[in-house]
Amino acid sequence: MFGLRLAVLGAFCLCVVLAAPRQEPEVVPPSTLAGPEPYEYRLSTNIIPYNYNITLRPYLLESDEKRFTFDGEVFIEIEPLTTTQLLSFHSKNLTYKLSEYWKKPATRGEIVNPIKLDESTLTHDLVTDIKNQTTSEPLLANNRYILHFVYTGLMEDDMHGFYRSYYVNDNNETKWLGSTQFQTNHARRAFPCFDEPQFKATFDVNLQRHNSFNTVSNTRLVSSTPLDNGQYFLDVYKTTPKMSTYLLAFIISEFSIRKDDKFGVLARPEFYTQTQYSFNVGREILDAMSKYLAMDYYSLGNDKMDMAAIPDFSAGAMENWGLLTYRERSLLVDETATTLASRQSIAAVVAHEQAHMWFGDLVTCKWWSYTWLNEGFARYFQYFGTAMVEKEWELGAQFVIDQVQSVMGMDSTEATNPMTDENTYTPADLSRMFNSISYNKGATFIRMIEHTMGTENFQKSLREYLIKNQYESSIPEDLLNAWLANWPVDQFKANATEIFNSFTTQVGYPLINAELSADGKTVKFDQRRFLLKQNDSADATLVYTVPISYTTNLEKNFTNTKPKLVLASNAQASVLLPDGVTWVLANIQETGYYRVNYTEKNWHAIHAALTSSNWGDIHEVNRAQVVDDLLNLARAGYISYELTLKVIEYLETEINYIPWTSAFNGFNFLSIRLGTDTDHFSTYIRQLTNKAYSTLGFEESSQNSALEIYLRTKVLSWSCRYGNVDCINRAKSYFRSLSTVPKNIRSVVYCVALREGSTAEFDSLYAKFKTEKVATEETLLQNSFGCVKEASLIERVFNLVLSDEIRRQDKSSVLSTLYTENNENVSPVFKLVTANSDALAEAMGGYSSVATVISNIAARFTEQSQLDELQKFTTVNSAKFGSSASTLLTAEKTVKENLAWAETKLGSFRTYLAKRNGSAMLSGFSLFTLLLVALVTLLR
Repeated sequence: MFGLRLAVLGAFCLCVVLAAPRQEPEVVPPSTLAGPEPYEYRLSTNIIPYNYNITLRPYLLESDEKRFTFDGEVFIEIEPLTTTQLLSFHSKNLTYKLSEYWKKPATRGEIVNPIKLDESTLTHDLVTDIKNQTTSEPLLANNRYILHFVYTGLMEDDMHGFYRSYYVNDNNETKWLGSTQFQTNHARRAFPCFDEPQFKATFDVNLQRHNSFNTVSNTRLVSSTPLDNGQYFLDVYKTTPKMSTYLLAFIISEFSIRKDDKFGVLARPEFYTQTQYSFNVGREILDAMSKYLAMDYYSLGNDKMDMAAIPDFSAGAMENWGLLTYRERSLLVDETATTLASRQSIAAVVAHEQAHMWFGDLVTCKWWSYTWLNEGFARYFQYFGTAMVEKEWELGAQFVIDQVQSVMGMDSTEATNPMTDENTYTPADLSRMFNSISYNKGATFIRMIEHTMGTENFQKSLREYLIKNQYESSIPEDLLNAWLANWPVDQFKANATEIFNSFTTQVGYPLINAELSADGKTVKFDQRRFLLKQNDSADATLVYTVPISYTTNLEKNFTNTKPKLVLASNAQASVLLPDGVTWVLANIQETGYYRVNYTEKNWHAIHAALTSSNWGDIHEVNRAQVVDDLLNLARAGYISYELTLKVIEYLETEINYIPWTSAFNGFNFLSIRLGTDTDHFSTYIRQLTNKAYSTLGFEESSQNSALEIYLRTKVLSWSCRYGNVDCINRAKSYFRSLSTVPKNIRSVVYCVALREGSTAEFDSLYAKFKTEKVATEETLLQNSFGCVKEASLIERVFNLVLSDEIRRQDKSSVLSTLYTENNENVSPVFKLVTANSDALAEAMGGYSSVATVISNIAARFTEQSQLDELQKFTTVNSAKFGSSASTLLTAEKTVKENLAWAETKLGSFRTYLAKRNGSAMLSGFSLFTLLLVALVTLLR
């Protein structure tokens, strides 16, 4: 009732506010001339918020004088834990018209006496966004107070805070909407608040909107009351569960909704038909997660769930409690156009965000130092939660190549950070924590623990962790304690804390050396940290406590993933084998987070097995592991490329998606380092993929599994790119009938047509792009533009990126295709970017984005002259890049390292390719000669 009275009072106050002239946002000098110390970004914990009652009125109509701003009012109920006169909270880009406070009445109806906050005591650090104000009377410990602010804010187009977005409907009308993105530190742009995840509170949201709009928020709509003679309405929402500020959300739009009594999917009206799949799969996944965790979502304190597709959205999706927001391509499915891979991605993102309802929303990491407690679990269930519903996609196997293997690259250089990183304060620190370490490594570590402690024990521990910490924030020790409480009494429990700490508080991962004795009766395990660059300044002395699984040629047990021993951080481990074996293979189904190296004899024995019937019964995930480990061991210099390439020649018989994806990922690095000198490499790829290409072809069968469909796309892409004439001609043939290209091979057909074609082909795709109504297809089209090779078309695509035709959220991905699809484009694109860096900064939202683009291009440099151009650009332009100039300097270092690597290691790879291709040519010539001799003999 108190909240309802505040809402009515808020509406009255806003009416007064609306009559006031618009003011510019406050500009208060920072509290100090020097930059703040890292700890100064954090709020004091001596005041706790309990409830926010927020009323907002956005201005989105063309007729609004205050268009793209909003009026706001908030009542914040707080409680000091110690008596204080210092009030500290976050605020950014808000202009205040009223700031006051009062002690909360002991009884309802009691008259309050507001006390204005003295502006003369205000300090506002515009770097940390913290406002400090001194109250005229002490705020007494353990008493409740109400803070009251009336203010205005800006609805900017940078996809942060309470921002504006737009779309053009079928009538060619531009429709504006307001949406939110508060993670990690942007709620402060919508209302003054205690904007850290540990400060949980409840929220009462009240939205004033023009009658042409509708609204939605985290919770159910309670009432909608006419204002201004029906021109506006006040929408009042049910109180949220206790949650962090970054999880609050609201949308003001003309969206349509597909819904039942609990679940809904929102999108622009013309996309309504594309919401069916996410509506179906979203309900199924939410139900499956509820059952797995034994905590029904709808019983957690929010009895509805909506998912909304937003035209402009900086993240892929966002886990606002009860109102998940997505990019349109991450939520909408058209049955005729959306590829199977995109459909899987959509289901997976839905599972990721819904997993956050428990891991992130109900239980929240106390600070962003522990982001992995949120994101690691969400990424884990992105695969294993989706697999509860979509059972045909083999997501457990895909997890290894997508998550485990992909994060190992970053985590084996000095550029990495620990999963638990206490050195996290600034906005840049916060952004860093949302990287593959928190997501991929977090999920990989969680999976490793599951296979070590057992799935049932793991599941029980998660339930207990959630129950114990619900509606509160948590730290890693809370999770460890839940695991320990359910860990079976075995050799691993004694080492569980060491396993936990060595992988969460340290960077990197180990390289396990498995040395099989000459008689095959013992295997010795030891470790060292795996580093991709031997001259890296990363700490090479780190060691880990590692659960090790393995099998041998006699067992061939690839189903039992339970580790067999623990390798302590300071010891070796020797194991007696029951009989003499020819090979040992460690890390069953790559459930552990480590690489493995063997003796050369063991590697050759593995090679012999892989070239035997059914690949020696070695599991496809372990075949992928062998390929990935070998290519990275050779890249890092632990073994020779000759040995690596000899073993992976087995790929000539491989027809499975998982091993091939590992191979293509490894080959991608080598193809980049080769630059434009790829003749021998092209022949090598065509030979290696020949069986897979012949087996899969272009035609999709109803009998194809999901992984066969995915492999077809990859094999066709590589085969066409590296000169398979049959592949290129067939792709061109498909392109001639552009409207009927099968959806799952469109990416290949579009790219081949542009790579091999010219202006006519580009114009055809561009025309399709301009009229496209399916978000996933639109994304596929614009990401195909970068396949062009003609200079005029490269510049045309670059200019598209500069224009409004490509949304800001998509500019970096479209631009990246210009230099990733064709090595020949690296230098031309670099020249365009550096010559137009100012325009690109304006288009992409700042010089930091341009610095990232330049760094990504420079990572593909293969010549000294390219490095010289980069250094020249940095010298002249570093000042305008500000703090992002460090990105340019890091890029220079990366180029030098890559050139040095090529000098020492690329030669052996080139030699292998030349010898292999020479032998193939010789064999072909010899066969031709023999046939010719035979023919001449017959004629005689």
